[in-house]
Formats: sequence, C-alpha cells, structure tokens
Amino acid sequence: MRLLGKVAEAVVVKKCNEDIQANRRWGMYARKGKTPHKSLDSFIAIGTGLNSTQRLYPTKYSPSDPQRDIIWINEENKKQELLQITKNTNSAIIAGVQLKVSLDGFKYIYRSDVAKGKYEVPLVYFDLSNDYYKLTNAIYREEPDVKIGVDILRGKDLDPECHDLLVSYYYLILDLVNGKMTMDQMIKDELLFDSFKKEVQEQQGKKVIVV
Repeated sequence: MRLLGKVAEAVVVKKCNEDIQANRRWGMYARKGKTPHKSLDSFIAIGTGLNSTQRLYPTKYSPSDPQRDIIWINEENKKQELLQITKNTNSAIIAGVQLKVSLDGFKYIYRSDVAKGKYEVPLVYFDLSNDYYKLTNAIYREEPDVKIGVDILRGKDLDPECHDLLVSYYYLILDLVNGKMTMDQMIKDELLFDSFKKEVQEQQGKKVIVV
C-alpha cells in the first residue's frame, strides 16, 4: 500500500489545485479550523514528496517527511506557509495533512500512527475496506485524548471522489504487480508515475514510510 499512499498525495493535490471548494475544505481541516474560508484561496496545495514539487518548489521538497504529505503555500509569496489555528499565539505550527490508504487500518494505524502526539497535523485515512469507524472506536477507547474528526479523519467522508479514484488505482496497481499492466502503460499515467518515483526515491534513501 506504500505506492497507493503516494498516489493519494498526488490525487489530493491535483483536486485541491483544480477545485476551489475542495481546496477550502482540505485546507480547513489541515489548519484545524471550522470554516472553509475564502482566505484559503490564496494558498495552493503541494505534495512534500512529489516530483512536481521537486521541480517547482525545491525548498519544500521532502519525500521522507514523517509528518506532512501535503502542505499549503501562498501562491504569491511561496515562502509563506499556511499555519494551524492554535490558542497559543507564540506557537506557529505549519498546517498540513498526513495521508494513509489501506485495506486494514488495524494493521497499519492502530496503536502506531495515532498514538498521542504522533502527528502535529491531522491524519486522513482512506479506508478501502470501510473499517474507519471500527478503527476509530478502538483508538478512542485507548486514547480518549485523540479527537476523532480532527486528529484523524475519514478520507471517504472528506472527499468521496478522491476515495473512489484511489479504489480504481488500487486495482491498477494490482494489475501492475500481477503483470497485467506494463511499466510503459504506467508511465503514461502522470499521477501514478509521479507517485511511483517517490516510492523509488524513499526506498533508495532507506526511509520507507508504510502506508
């Protein structure tokens, strides 16, 4: 599922940069806000590990970032990053989201990724087998300080279109693994190829993030 996690990063970034309402919605959750405000229109989403980010925003490129898969930067002032809404005015936390895609959230997220203080930013989980609610109920029983719907969100609820697209990509990746799809065919799919390159780069750097 590592490669599919990289695909999710590319899919969400593309959606945010093509759809104002989607960008407001994702940006709102990234900054832990309550309103998809139009002020978010000044910010664009970028994937910290995507090849396109390496080309266009090299200082923001960080394929092994353990915290943020996606961040938002000001379109006019690229140095300005979207910040979380916090009660502490002396503390500035860069807004962003961590993405997870899996058929088994208990194997990859439970008792590992959503431990208290694991992430500064919300974790968005695309549950391809519909186990989000069962998983979050189990997490809350052990970690009542985790805010369900704030610290961990369901990708399908946040963006059904992205969820459905990831389900489609899941089967494409299965075809690639099973030899039913060639690398040449994959390269023609820009999103899938960009994500594949990120996966290779992480493996070469021996910093593989399990998704």
